[in-house]
Amino acid sequence: MYFCDVQIQGTIETDGDDMTEVFRRELNFRELAGYIAQDGRKIRSGMLYRSAALGLLNREERDLFRKLGIRTILDFRSRRAVRELPDPVFENCEQIAMCAAFENFREDLNDSPREFYQMLVDEDQQGNIIAAVVSSIHASLVYSNEAYRLMFRKLLNSEAPLLIHCSQGKDRTGIGALLIMLALGIDDEQITRDYLLSNEYRKSFIEKRISSMRLLHRLSDNVRTAILAVEGVLPEAVHMILAEIRERYGTYENFLLHEYDLQKEDLDRLRNLYLI
Repeated sequence: MYFCDVQIQGTIETDGDDMTEVFRRELNFRELAGYIAQDGRKIRSGMLYRSAALGLLNREERDLFRKLGIRTILDFRSRRAVRELPDPVFENCEQIAMCAAFENFREDLNDSPREFYQMLVDEDQQGNIIAAVVSSIHASLVYSNEAYRLMFRKLLNSEAPLLIHCSQGKDRTGIGALLIMLALGIDDEQITRDYLLSNEYRKSFIEKRISSMRLLHRLSDNVRTAILAVEGVLPEAVHMILAEIRERYGTYENFLLHEYDLQKEDLDRLRNLYLI
């Protein structure tokens, strides 16, 4: 397998009325809508959004953003990231910054830390790269996360349309979207599809990283894994996250009850609010 054979998993399926399609792909800006729940209903359009840092929006995109009527923005980035690239201020919108992980989580991966890329020199290290990424996600994001507790409170209080974002719109935002979809009764296949769409939206970043590392073409499997860990998302990560939740709690409802205090009536309310 050559270096250019990195597979971008996930496909973008939208209808002609999707306003998020006007945003540049690299913003990873999209609507969490249309996915079908177990009860046959689907996620409402115009209620739930996800993206990368809003400070990346150009003037035209900011104007288009205002037309979406978003009432609540939750910024899951670190304090340092918020200082370096603050969100624009939008009128009639509550904007809250609450880091969804320990400070500087994953943001420094883009600086190519020596210990991370050292794994590339050993062809047996691919599993270690995956394990390191999944372990950090599990330890810092998935379980009893105060930022996601806030997210669920806002959703239960009907403070939507709501947008969640982080720096690249893939890790902290991806887990937030995953949790919302679990609460709404969306199946694993659709959750995985949405999670992996970050690789399609961020395809230009992935290809740029590929180009910059062509000298490592002989390490293609490790390079692919490392690139997706830094610039995209790993398919193995979402599979392992969902499998571990099921192993520990048996059902997603049990997980949401114990980790996020979501009672059956809370799940019913969320589904009545955001499914149609």
